[in-house]
Amino acid sequence: MKRISFTCYFILLLAPFTQPELTVAGDQPNNFTRPHFQVSRQPLNNKIQPDRVMHADLSTFAEEAWILPVRSSHLSPGQITSRALSMPGLRPFFLVGDDPQSLTWLRQRATELQEMGAAGLAVEVTDTEALARIRAAAPGITILPVNGNDIATRLLIEHYPVLITATSLEQ
Repeated sequence: MKRISFTCYFILLLAPFTQPELTVAGDQPNNFTRPHFQVSRQPLNNKIQPDRVMHADLSTFAEEAWILPVRSSHLSPGQITSRALSMPGLRPFFLVGDDPQSLTWLRQRATELQEMGAAGLAVEVTDTEALARIRAAAPGITILPVNGNDIATRLLIEHYPVLITATSLEQ
């Protein structure tokens, strides 16, 4: 058995005590965290500001090919029946696919969708070229590839394209 010198043993024994005290950034009441953790958030009174349009910044998502293809087995292109909803605070969003009906719908409603700050979910996308076609139909609008099965189940919808707002579900 190898012998550890007294000095090495002493250093190993004292090492845990030489570490600085753990500091949790969120607990600091001073200006320590402000430059690093500035976050834009809703007012505390939960009042929605309808005149303020919000857009997502996708500059951090360099490559989306890993998520494709996206298939939503509970949804297909088709007609929907408009109906009223009561979901206060819900920001407008829409579901589309890479089918001709969705692309036409997007081109026709792009201005309206952008003015209301709606975000898009591409629920049927085969590849990056299809996603590019969807985004080209509505330039300036955030459209992300996402499986729409959960949304379809919760909102009892079977078809897209569809616009979902706090007060209605419509095509």
